[in-house]
Amino acid sequence: MPANKNALIRYKTIDNCLRNKYRRWTLDDLVEACCDALYDMEGIKKGVCARTVQMDIQIMRSDKLGYYAPIEVYDRIYYRYSDPDYSITRNPLSLDDCNLIKEAISLLGNKENPDKEETVKVLSKVQNRLMTLLNFV
Repeated sequence: MPANKNALIRYKTIDNCLRNKYRRWTLDDLVEACCDALYDMEGIKKGVCARTVQMDIQIMRSDKLGYYAPIEVYDRIYYRYSDPDYSITRNPLSLDDCNLIKEAISLLGNKENPDKEETVKVLSKVQNRLMTLLNFV
């Protein structure tokens, strides 16, 4: 999860920009888009610097937030997603995540619980959804 609301606004703005396949995005364009978004959403006039956006791109590329965004630089100046269908908002669970959830369901299902019926019902729903996801992975 981003450290603050402003960072999340910047990540979503960068994501929206890079998903637009019909425009070439320079670092300056991304900085301007982030400044505009922060002003529109939060009334922040100070804006952001190029270094902040560069760090945001590095964080989006990394595993720190689980985005693993395939952001690439082409023609030495323009940014885009190498996978044109990628978006940080459509980040599916990994196989490891699914296995951890399955293990947690198993452990929770075995615990003594005064409200066992409700727990079983919730775990069953989660397990059914997980099985659906696993069939698509």
